[in-house]
Amino acid sequence: MCQVLKLEKILKNCIIRINSTLKRKEAIMPVKRVLKGVADFLKREKRVIDSDKIKSILPHSGRMLLLDEVTITKKKIEGTFKVTEEVCEGHAVYDGQLVFKGSDFFDMAAQLLGIWGAQHPDFEGKICVIRKYGGAKFANKATFPGDLLKIELEPENAQADVFTSRNLIIMTGENFLATVDGEKRADISSVELVALNPNEEA
Repeated sequence: MCQVLKLEKILKNCIIRINSTLKRKEAIMPVKRVLKGVADFLKREKRVIDSDKIKSILPHSGRMLLLDEVTITKKKIEGTFKVTEEVCEGHAVYDGQLVFKGSDFFDMAAQLLGIWGAQHPDFEGKICVIRKYGGAKFANKATFPGDLLKIELEPENAQADVFTSRNLIIMTGENFLATVDGEKRADISSVELVALNPNEEA
């Protein structure tokens, strides 16, 4: 019970800080720097973030975790996930099979953006909160348990604005593409996250 109350307090504090910051005009908030793509951290040809590392970065667990591995190169930011029955439970059944939820494509995109952001030193000690989602277009093919789902984001479509006055970062990713065996399953137009230190007062 104490851990639950502590988490609720942290999340409440995060929401207060986000709301108080975003009410201000961003034009008057000094930007330390803009992080774009992978040039700021990718020194080698590619970086692979495995399942254990992803779990240490994201607060998600169980059916809420929608990434098994993330690969970052200078040409792409890609996440993969082997769809499970657990993730699909409670959703529609098509042709006798459970179906991957459409809303989970948004969460998968947000998790990919969060993993990208966590590669920058500026994000140390911060947690990510979803600020907003854009639109989505879904293919006419469903995604089933056992499918290897991939979601991609081109590096030039990933950006983070660092606001020094509030120790806060706003991340934006645009034009995510989700596929199975090279066939499109969904396009997510945009995801915006806010990264902040949960232990700081509003």
